[in-house]
Amino acid sequence: MDIRNAKVEPTVEHGGTCHTYFMFPKESVRAETMGSYLEYVAEFELAGGAHLEPHTHDSDEFYYLLQGRAIVQVDDEQRLVDPGDLIHIPPNAPHSIWSADEAARFRALSFAVSYMGEEATDIPAELPEPRIRASIEEGK
Repeated sequence: MDIRNAKVEPTVEHGGTCHTYFMFPKESVRAETMGSYLEYVAEFELAGGAHLEPHTHDSDEFYYLLQGRAIVQVDDEQRLVDPGDLIHIPPNAPHSIWSADEAARFRALSFAVSYMGEEATDIPAELPEPRIRASIEEGK
């Protein structure tokens, strides 16, 4: 799992008029995403106590947390995420996300670049027992 945040030094662009905070610098994932298409861009939210059904698909998927706190699991790694964190889920990795607070919802922006054919769908998956487990008490 790869989690990034825009708390980086800006790149000054467009004649000095724009400060860009790259979470993935230009061209840095070209080789990994060649032959793909933009599958979707959306916002989603889950209520406290709800889990996104564990699943997998042949896409590079990204979640950008907007509000609330959540726990994300990709393969056998769990992490606590906060607003401003960008999670990269690699292709075919089983994953799920849920609120870190049973009583509060979270909201995230999600987008994916896909390698799937025209009749593709999510595949239900089992998540392995976490090797790394999120700890709310310790922060991340």
